[in-house]
Amino acid sequence: MKAAILATLFCLFASDPAAVFAQEKSDAIYIIFDASGSMWQKLADGAFKIDVAKQVLQDFVAGDFAGYELAFRAYGHRSKGDCRDSELIIPFGAPEKAVTQLKGFMGSVNPMGKTPISYSLREALKDFGDRRGEIILISDGEETCDDDPCALVQAWNEQQVKINVHVVGLGLDEKSKAAMQCISEAAGTEYRDAGSASELADGLKKIQQQTTWAGFTLEGVDENGQRIRVQGILSRAGKELFKVTDNGYNRVEAGEYTLTAGVMTKNGHLYKPMTQSLRVAEKGETRVKVQVVTPPSVKAKFIEEGEQQRGALITALQNGEEVFKFRWMDEVYVDEGAYEFRAKPNAENELSVTETFAAGDQKEIMFQMTHTVKVTFKMLASGSGIWFRENYELWQNGEMKYKVHVANGALVLPGTYELRLPNELTPYAKPGIVITEKNEQHFDVTVPVGHVTVIYQKADGTRDKDDRCFIGRGPTVRGVFKNGGQKIPLTPGTYNVIGWAQKGNYERVVFEVKEGEDKEVILQAK
Repeated sequence: MKAAILATLFCLFASDPAAVFAQEKSDAIYIIFDASGSMWQKLADGAFKIDVAKQVLQDFVAGDFAGYELAFRAYGHRSKGDCRDSELIIPFGAPEKAVTQLKGFMGSVNPMGKTPISYSLREALKDFGDRRGEIILISDGEETCDDDPCALVQAWNEQQVKINVHVVGLGLDEKSKAAMQCISEAAGTEYRDAGSASELADGLKKIQQQTTWAGFTLEGVDENGQRIRVQGILSRAGKELFKVTDNGYNRVEAGEYTLTAGVMTKNGHLYKPMTQSLRVAEKGETRVKVQVVTPPSVKAKFIEEGEQQRGALITALQNGEEVFKFRWMDEVYVDEGAYEFRAKPNAENELSVTETFAAGDQKEIMFQMTHTVKVTFKMLASGSGIWFRENYELWQNGEMKYKVHVANGALVLPGTYELRLPNELTPYAKPGIVITEKNEQHFDVTVPVGHVTVIYQKADGTRDKDDRCFIGRGPTVRGVFKNGGQKIPLTPGTYNVIGWAQKGNYERVVFEVKEGEDKEVILQAK
């Protein structure tokens, strides 16, 4: 956090800032066990990893787990190359039943496969249902299935998933150890490293001793005691450790921290944050209620001829540089200072408002819009009513003013325009389109055309099956795709048509089109 912000820290904590309520503890412990092929490797003392894990795990599960449900999943034990080789061996149930079931599995397990850690974690989350509890991941290597368990656990933390993930690395090299430590850091738990049976047993024992929910909920109130959204940072010994919010449960290890909290502005700063020592209890849920200072706020209205209109995304700038954006319907908190606010709800309204904010300000900025009207057009072929379904253009004084969406239309200034159909094959322009002050207007415009049907014939002159063809404007211009056997509206002029090469060999045919005529053009195979 910037020094300038830290210099403004002050304490506005509520009268009971860190009351501890011993409410709930974990009710489920879920072990994920690495049974991949690398478990046949030996530890430094010469013991096979799989043999050490078998014995230590059976002893661990036989311990005191009164009040918990236990579950056990293994991966990498059924197939050599399967990144979905992860199996729930023991569903959640009474601890005493798990001892016998685990012994049976360990007696027959044969490590052989890959290390699908992320997939196993996702499956575990499904198995948990609405339980809260602990996952103990025991692995002798990092993910080998092109996935990122560190990012997955970080996402769980941000989504307030009520599961602690503990990691025990068994005989890891430095690269794998760093990858597994990342998972622990994302989970907010302590990584345990084991290079022998005794270290594995000790690591599991320490995790068992910590299988209670440690963490806290954060609530912010303003100067009047009303709820307000807050965020903050937990630090220890001057080092920032965790970002925390008031949106759910902040899962951290029990212990002493320094909490810095305040309202986050759209500028990305905590506004006049407070600081307070915080002790997160080992059991239950620590609740923290902080009183903070409300930052200045801004909201916007878009006004056209005295009436409020739908607005657009607003950009805030300082010294010509973009600082943040916000939606027109939102009220947002901002840092003190002067801003230029810009918005462009349509082509005729590129708007700007300047405003300065001091402590305590709650301001509404007004964007005064130039009056525009919505217009839609439907350009139809004469004689058939075929709709030219493409975007149109409005021109004025030799300049294109607007592109008009064929379905949604456009917002334009009232005036007199030339409407153009910018089609390379059938261009058309109609001058004298008068758009009035009426808010919504629709125009049906008839395009004068002739109709052409392209007919395929075999070399002997008999009718062939209809198929695609290619028509170009002018005698030689490369054509665009059209369907033979159907009426094709074309504005008056010279055209050429060529048959589909995959259908046969055809001579190019040049033909004229006059307004109102209906003619056939023959493509005869050579």
